[in-house]
Amino acid sequence: MIKSLLSKDDGTIDTVGQWEKNREDIRERLHRTLGFSPEPRKTRDLVVLDEEHLEHYRRQRISYTAMQDRITAYLLIPSPLEKPAPAVVAMHQTVNSGKNEVVALDGCTDFAYGHDLAERGYIVLAPDYLTAGERVSPGESPFDSAEFYKRYPEWSIVGKNMEDSMAAVDILCTVGGVDPKRIGVIGHSLGGHNAMFAMAVDHRIQACVSNCGMSLFSEEELRMEWSLEDGYIYIPALRRYFLENLEPPFDIHEVAALIAPRPFLNISSYHDRAYGNQEFLAEVGVKLYNIYRLYGKESHFSWFMHGNDHSFPQYARILAYDWLDRFLKEETISHKNEEALSTL
Repeated sequence: MIKSLLSKDDGTIDTVGQWEKNREDIRERLHRTLGFSPEPRKTRDLVVLDEEHLEHYRRQRISYTAMQDRITAYLLIPSPLEKPAPAVVAMHQTVNSGKNEVVALDGCTDFAYGHDLAERGYIVLAPDYLTAGERVSPGESPFDSAEFYKRYPEWSIVGKNMEDSMAAVDILCTVGGVDPKRIGVIGHSLGGHNAMFAMAVDHRIQACVSNCGMSLFSEEELRMEWSLEDGYIYIPALRRYFLENLEPPFDIHEVAALIAPRPFLNISSYHDRAYGNQEFLAEVGVKLYNIYRLYGKESHFSWFMHGNDHSFPQYARILAYDWLDRFLKEETISHKNEEALSTL
């Protein structure tokens, strides 16, 4: 059964004030389940490792420290740069090379949304997430979280990813030319739910696009993938709830609801090989829409579903980029979108 967002044991939630109280309850359950960062983030020590000048932007390979971890990322800076410029954190999927695919250095160009957005005038930060790209420990396999849990047995990879996403926003706020009031996030798959979780807890983020990142623990056929015994273990605390068929402390649509009333576009497939049957998401979209309606911000919410499996097809990317343009740029429709639509 899909959990209601606008009702509590004491009745229906029909005012923003009532919802804000429920929001705090969701946040508490979320953080309690994910675990808390054992130390302050203290994002610092940005270093440019190398730089390459491309046709439409400069691509810097950078590193910086958050907590005690050294994070590697690509920073894409458009040429010429419109100041102040909008910025986006582009989050990679579950791919061994991490950030490389997002900036079109390898992998599938359908997922090179960091490169695409830089060509559209965005400053883009594409970080490696822990266990991918340059953040795979020597002798370890990509997406093996064992070392992380030895170091932080009471935390979770999802909690760590949230902190690293906020560190990426910290960095963007220090980059010359970035308008800190126009920062967005975008991601596919792993990057899709990282984008949602980040925006749910970081109010500096003003717009979100999640592609193939939405699901529900209560309905998903493959929900055990969220809490494996080994490999990439997203949230260890959920395993007991899944094995005993208990209601988990929070569900993913509750996380997405924390984004409201800021602009949120979700793109999902009716059947997604990463999750199984996703037809229930149509009902989830209605529940989230009602949160935005409560705020009177219906136009800040969009829910798009297709039949193209676990993918980010061109028509969905056109929608995603236009969504970001609408809320992070002054213009509402880009000429590039119009040209792309004419080729479909």
